[in-house]
Amino acid sequence: MEVKKYIGKVLKDGHLSLPKEVAKEKGKVYEVILLPITEPEIYSYAEELAKEKGFNSLTEEDLEKIIHQSRNIKCSV
Repeated sequence: MEVKKYIGKVLKDGHLSLPKEVAKEKGKVYEVILLPITEPEIYSYAEELAKEKGFNSLTEEDLEKIIHQSRNIKCSV
């Protein structure tokens, strides 16, 4: 059995986002276990999203700045 782990989010229409590889497997059945993400894990999620979107050159500091800006938090990074 192959286990796949990823971080998804519930979309506006109530569906769960899936990686492209999994989304192509229409009709395949999976057991889904939902675990809420704790705050520090947002950085690993942002890192994976950056890779997926082709922004591999972003540093952890860049990601932290983006996260803070998205939440309207002033930071000195």
